[in-house]
Amino acid sequence: MENHESLVEVLRLADRILIASHVNPDGDSIGTLIGLGLGLESLGKEVIMVNNDKTPSMYSYLDGASRILRPEQVEEVPDTVVLVDCTDVERVGPGLAERLKKAAVLVNIDHHLSNSRFGHYNLVDEEAAATAEIVAKLLGPLKIKLNQSIATALYTGIVMDTGSFRYSNTTAATHRLAAYFLEQGVDLDQVRDNLFETRPLAMLRLMGEALQTLKTSPDGQLAWVEITQEMLDRTGARDEHCEELINYPRSVAGVKIGILFREISPGKVKVGFRSKCGVDVNKLAGQFGGGGHRSAAGCVINERMPEVVNQVILAAEDLLKQDLKQETVK
Repeated sequence: MENHESLVEVLRLADRILIASHVNPDGDSIGTLIGLGLGLESLGKEVIMVNNDKTPSMYSYLDGASRILRPEQVEEVPDTVVLVDCTDVERVGPGLAERLKKAAVLVNIDHHLSNSRFGHYNLVDEEAAATAEIVAKLLGPLKIKLNQSIATALYTGIVMDTGSFRYSNTTAATHRLAAYFLEQGVDLDQVRDNLFETRPLAMLRLMGEALQTLKTSPDGQLAWVEITQEMLDRTGARDEHCEELINYPRSVAGVKIGILFREISPGKVKVGFRSKCGVDVNKLAGQFGGGGHRSAAGCVINERMPEVVNQVILAAEDLLKQDLKQETVK
């Protein structure tokens, strides 16, 4: 982590702050955005929370979710800008990125291995389970008093980025922090119901269609599903309903890498990777201009679905062969 004390001082001195998170927001990006935003507001600062895309409905229970603006609603970008959960500036979306690059002070708070350290001030901890975990450690130095709303937002970020504390990024410190949030009044029933026990019918229909595409490699170490725009149109599902589907190929017995291919538009495919057994899919995503974490990463490839699937599966098979060679050497 870099510039910790200086970063805290910058946030203390700023009167107006814009906070943004990445496109197609997930639980960590939304939870961190809101948690930090509400915290800074409690210090009397004017805070603008913005995201390129609509907040997924599953996070509407968070206080402040309805206040997240779209880029076109932001008339003026303040001098101080904070990006959370973004590996680079472009992750906020092309139009917004160009505006934010002009900020006098750009703060980068993130936990991705592939972070480019793009900020004037960088608080990047690849060992953190979630960006929400990093923000939680800022509350004390910033003298932000934790309340139920802030705790719920940050707890949501940690829950989602650890897969409900199932992923290998979960540590004892993660559990202690989660327990502390619960002590601040987080409504566990509310969180569980919204995140895991309520699903739109369109999402379930999409899941049924997507699982029909499930394929595995001959050795059974790779599994993947494909989602086309036609499937989304037919089921009435939205982009936000796709994220969880990657867990199904990953869960197949014997699989080391699970992959989700999602058509964003004709000739453009988003690829998500999840791994087990210590396989580094950040390397795999990096081959296609993406990145993320060792066990969870992604990229976007500008080609048609069949070509993307072929290229990625070949690259994934090569990665597994390299891993096997390294294990043999050991």
